[in-house]
Amino acid sequence: MRSKQTLGLFALLLAMGTAGCDDQVKRVPWFKTMFRQASVETYEAPAILPAEGAVPLGAVMHYDLATADTLLTNPVAAGPEALERGRILYTQFCIMCHGTGGAGDGPVVGVNRLPVGFITMNLTRPDALALSDGYIFGMIANGRGLMPSYRRVPADERWYVVHYVRSLQGMSTGSAAPAAAD
Repeated sequence: MRSKQTLGLFALLLAMGTAGCDDQVKRVPWFKTMFRQASVETYEAPAILPAEGAVPLGAVMHYDLATADTLLTNPVAAGPEALERGRILYTQFCIMCHGTGGAGDGPVVGVNRLPVGFITMNLTRPDALALSDGYIFGMIANGRGLMPSYRRVPADERWYVVHYVRSLQGMSTGSAAPAAAD
């Protein structure tokens, strides 16, 4: 019983002693700089603004279709490896709507019993052949109509899909013919 009273008294004295420490802390020289520092307040703009057009390290630029069409070119070298990676990604993300040959006749479209090309784009049509690589990349990134955005897919993988779409169109610069989709 006596130890409980002693412990309670000690806790009370400790609480009372620390309650008045605020002014004492400010008198210690190395704590003064913490109170008088140049701080950025909540929602305050930074003192130094980045240069116009600066891009943070590791940032990925996002383009709308018109900008992608005119500015972007495929940075991924064409070849058998690029076509194979593109085929795998096309199978994962695109085949359900665009079909194995890119004609817009995937299994999802057949369920709706609508004409081919009504819901999804036939990637082998002449107007699709005229699209630039940048436009196709922008279409994959942004989506259009019923097509969702695939921006979550890394940019280099989207470029592989562009290579594979070009191979479906017969425009591939790679040395391998497109493999049949599984």
